[in-house]
Amino acid sequence: MSKEKSLVMPIVLTVAIIIGIVIVALLINISTKKNETMVIAPKSFVELSDDNPTFDYWGKNYPENLDMYLKVEKEQPRSTDFGGNLAYSKLIRYPQLTILWAGYPFSMDANEERGHFWIQVDQMDTARNNKDFLNAHGFKAFGGQPTACMNCHSGWSPWLYKNVAKGDWVAFNSTKYWTMIKNVPAVNGIEEGSDAHSGPHGGKRMGVTCADCHNPQDMTLRITRQGLINSLVMRGYEKDPVQGIKADRNEMRTLVCAQCHVEYYFKPTGSKVNVMGETIANDPSKKWFNGTQKTYDEFDSWRDGNKPTEIQVDGIELVFPWSVWKKDMPFRIEMFDEHYDKVRNLEAGKAFKADWTHKDTKAPMIKIQHPEFELYSGSVHAANGVSCADCHMPYVRSGAKKITQHNITSPLVDVNSSCKSCHNQSESYIRKQVADIQNSIAFDLRSAEYATVSLIWDIKKMRDELSKQGKSDEEINKILKEPLELHRKGQMRSDFVGAENSTGFHNPREASRMLLQAVEMARQGQTALAVVANKYNIEYKPSEATFEEIQKFNPGEIKYKVDMNGHKAGDRYYEHLNVNGNPPKDLLELDKNIKPYINTKVDSPVK
Repeated sequence: MSKEKSLVMPIVLTVAIIIGIVIVALLINISTKKNETMVIAPKSFVELSDDNPTFDYWGKNYPENLDMYLKVEKEQPRSTDFGGNLAYSKLIRYPQLTILWAGYPFSMDANEERGHFWIQVDQMDTARNNKDFLNAHGFKAFGGQPTACMNCHSGWSPWLYKNVAKGDWVAFNSTKYWTMIKNVPAVNGIEEGSDAHSGPHGGKRMGVTCADCHNPQDMTLRITRQGLINSLVMRGYEKDPVQGIKADRNEMRTLVCAQCHVEYYFKPTGSKVNVMGETIANDPSKKWFNGTQKTYDEFDSWRDGNKPTEIQVDGIELVFPWSVWKKDMPFRIEMFDEHYDKVRNLEAGKAFKADWTHKDTKAPMIKIQHPEFELYSGSVHAANGVSCADCHMPYVRSGAKKITQHNITSPLVDVNSSCKSCHNQSESYIRKQVADIQNSIAFDLRSAEYATVSLIWDIKKMRDELSKQGKSDEEINKILKEPLELHRKGQMRSDFVGAENSTGFHNPREASRMLLQAVEMARQGQTALAVVANKYNIEYKPSEATFEEIQKFNPGEIKYKVDMNGHKAGDRYYEHLNVNGNPPKDLLELDKNIKPYINTKVDSPVK
């Protein structure tokens, strides 16, 4: 062996050993990280199944996750500038909504959301689900919420779909809400029909639960809501028998949220369907407040001899308006325009015309729900593979373990765990940037809403003047076709940003683009009205809504108009004082003085 070789061999050997050590260490580190981020089922204390989806039962195996989830129940409600979990009245804070939603039950009851734990409780308690109350307040056409609403609001929905509706998707959605919820079984040792059976802890008032997103066999992520599966297939996804849709784990960390955080509507099927009804409909002594026959009982249990029966009703199904929004594309609001234009022109019986007809303008309106998934899809975060869970359920330490935070809330509650896992700026800098984005979008939103209110006032005036000239409602609708369409599409844009729970943060560019369109459509509508006014010799001066004017429409807390169901006229509707109350005064002051982008507040050096 040469001298050179004798010197080289030890060096090669040493390098090889070092490389080997590095590789082993790397593999160990990767394995550790994987184990940290994977959901690993513990040694079971109870056997999990979909026959008992309650979070208190599943929580026996995952007590730390359950404790996080239940935190919102006991913590003191608090508000933030544009969120929080204090369920104050949105109508008191934003009186313009009473005008924008005129003729729709939301114009009477709309509160700030207060977390996943409460979503079933709040749906049962809302005045929008109380037919007697709505009858007394002028909403006589309200027929009662369908079970379709339960798709998002109850962890019992998959069980009810399978066991009560027997897997009939249309029948499940078409059953009355109050009829379906009576069928939730008593589990966990709870007595059927007891107070505990109706309580928020695993009874009929159960909101989001572990089973909504996790497979009971191995706790992997899955989609349990048929509405999302159907709509993703519409977009080009493939079904999967285990997790609902073929998608990798990171995408599933967003898709499980998309089961509910989306826009939706109830599409008529054009045919009758047999569903569960209630025998109370055959009892002539049971009347609604307005004297008409009761068809269901607004309680979550069978009582007073009321029993299930079979009835036939018009079929509906829960649909997400995604036919134009294809897979791997960012969402744009024009896709909603195209979809709704398509479905309102379908054959008779299958067409979806509108959610409601506006009381003042008579325009056919769309009420946007909570389209977080759509807005997020075109964001810089989505483009970089950031999931909903990364921000809203960040990884936190619990002793030696690393688990996802199950108190699902704003990333600003724990900036270090959420934002700073990717961003290296200071916490104060991040908070200022978020505040600036939300303030700017809030300014744009208020501008769009006020512009639309101005258009509504002007359309109403024009309708009144045309009516004085002997024109029928049908004739007036034809004359005002353009401003009515502009009202519909413009308000849909402002409602999108208002209903989306990030105040535009999930995609500021798209949110701002929509709102600028809404302002433009309102002004175009007023221009079109000027043309009509000139043609029919009507004096016309465009309205310009102001903050002070809008505050005059503050409806105050919801109260009973008449004596009914054990309540006196003037009584407060909500029993809990922290629901439907006044927003904090500082929020009203914020709204009064809201400004767009302020460079002096945000352009400080990065620290």
